[in-house]
Amino acid sequence: MREQWARRFVLITGLLILLLTTIFAILQNPNMLLDTGKGGEKDIVSERSEIILPDSKIIQSGTQVYKQQSCAQCHSIAGKGNPRNPLDDVGTKHNAEELRDWITGADALQGKLSGHVMKKKLAYRELSGDDLEALIIYMQSLNYGVPR
Repeated sequence: MREQWARRFVLITGLLILLLTTIFAILQNPNMLLDTGKGGEKDIVSERSEIILPDSKIIQSGTQVYKQQSCAQCHSIAGKGNPRNPLDDVGTKHNAEELRDWITGADALQGKLSGHVMKKKLAYRELSGDDLEALIIYMQSLNYGVPR
């Protein structure tokens, strides 16, 4: 009798671990659920091929703004800079308006960012409109595999 209970316990524990592992994998890799065109799954490659990339000169300008503003002190891209706050693929996580809010420390972010970080971000409100737009376009390009 004890042996049967032990087997049931091991089986249930194994199934629970498998379920939790699957849930964790889905949460960490949401693109796994995207449609590939076969049976309801999405094809990331074809989805990206429909996207029109912005002018490379604007992206280069945004790269220069990123460098001039010393963004790498707090962020990293492709392993270069501060690894605590990587920006790789940030374009897949936020649209242009959200990126603008994060860059400039919008009021909606109060409580999400520390006071020190908010103070630093407020300085980016002084960027010219063209520089801010170029920086946002550069951030959006990070999800397309554009060379950095």
